[in-house]
Amino acid sequence: MIQNQTFTTIGKSTVLKGNFNFVGTTHLLGNLSGEVTLEGRSKLVLEIGSMTDAVLNCFDLEIYGEFTGEIKASGNVTLYPTAVVNGKIIAKSLEILPGAVVNINGHTEE
Repeated sequence: MIQNQTFTTIGKSTVLKGNFNFVGTTHLLGNLSGEVTLEGRSKLVLEIGSMTDAVLNCFDLEIYGEFTGEIKASGNVTLYPTAVVNGKIIAKSLEILPGAVVNINGHTEE
């Protein structure tokens, strides 16, 4: 039932600009620019083909698409082989898989 949905999917053809707050796992397939906050221990997945130019505040983050901006993750950030990332990353843990293209200023925190 739709009222029990605990995730968000933003479609491939969607273009969003502004400030956004999400609860639960969120998958972005489209284009987003602005500020994004995920509540609690929610995970954000930037899918292949997505383009994001934003300030992100989340728990866990998986990047398969293109990202420019600033990331603050209280959990883990994983950059997959299809990822293209430019900006700043602050996370508890950062994993960069072979093939990912990165130009970042990053560090991990406890």
